[in-house]
Amino acid sequence: MVFQDDDELRFGRTIGGRVQTAPGRRFAILRCAKIKTLGNMGASLQHTFRERETPNADPARRTDNTVLIGGTDSAAVLDAWRARAPEKIRANAVHGLEYFVGGSPEALKAMSRDQQDAYFRDALNWLKTRHGAENILSAVIHRDETTPHMTVMTIPLDQQGKLNARALVGSRQQLSAMQTDFAKVVGQAHGLQRGLEGSRATHERVKRVYAHISDPEASVSLPERRRGGFMGRGGETEAEWRERATEAVTEALAGVQHALRRERRDRAAETEALRQRLQGSPDQQQVNQRLERQVARLKAETARLHDRLAKVKDEADAYHLNALKLDAAREVILTHAIAFVRDHGLDEADMLARMEAGLNEALAEFKPVQQEQVGTEHDAVQKTRQRDEGLDHGD
Repeated sequence: MVFQDDDELRFGRTIGGRVQTAPGRRFAILRCAKIKTLGNMGASLQHTFRERETPNADPARRTDNTVLIGGTDSAAVLDAWRARAPEKIRANAVHGLEYFVGGSPEALKAMSRDQQDAYFRDALNWLKTRHGAENILSAVIHRDETTPHMTVMTIPLDQQGKLNARALVGSRQQLSAMQTDFAKVVGQAHGLQRGLEGSRATHERVKRVYAHISDPEASVSLPERRRGGFMGRGGETEAEWRERATEAVTEALAGVQHALRRERRDRAAETEALRQRLQGSPDQQQVNQRLERQVARLKAETARLHDRLAKVKDEADAYHLNALKLDAAREVILTHAIAFVRDHGLDEADMLARMEAGLNEALAEFKPVQQEQVGTEHDAVQKTRQRDEGLDHGD
């Protein structure tokens, strides 16, 4: 049994069972997988959005994929799950139900893209009716693998708002009825019919594949050649034996490859969970970012204040120097004035009083100009601080 798509193998063992198809027939395919932890959901969503290696997906065709519902990355869908999830969750609760919607490869390839889209949208509407539109977290059509298909992630909430996957897919009867209803409501309108119940042979092949998934290092047992009866009559030909042996090896390799991919997905999910714990919740990240912006503004303001302080200090030093020069000039003028008054027999007291008043008036006009310049710098600093404080409140 060869799996052509990565999703085909990923959904091969599901709670919905595996439907066997027959060559030349057109089947509607619906599978459902339980997502038991948020880490598993993250890993599956990373596959959905091609955030991790997907061996069977063609990177050149990734732009052909279409997001019908939800965010465009795994983080956005996980946030949507958290927004819908109840506060109290049982330890063994199923966190999500992921659906695979497809069809027989020959049937889907015979459809135009518009016909494929119509089929997938009808399937999505069927799932909305089944789960409630508000509980559909993500729906993505993949066209970068061999056969077009749709992957839908849901949160299984019951009418009380509790996680309750059992109410939807808890029994074989429910699963069988789900397959029948899907084929009738969705498939028939697009020329697709319900698949046959999986035969024991198909079940055993899936079982062998997953035996190698559980134990990738298990040895591959080649089947013995059927020798037949008398004179070898009825025995197996060399070509028939090689076909069976090839199938056994193919099943083993499929199991080993999937086990390795699952191991990589689990490790990536653990790494992402650890990264989120280290960085904190999205709300905390927003707080941290806001604080970082405020710190950056405070540093910038401090630098501006430092520059302005240096400028004001230089101007204050210049003002002080000018004041010393003026005082010295004043003393020189007064000294020469006293000598002049005495030499010419003038009223010394009256003359000195007038000169003192004139000098003081001149100095008084000079000092406010210097003080006004210093005050202007101070006002500019205050306005800058008020503006930045307003921005902080805006955060």
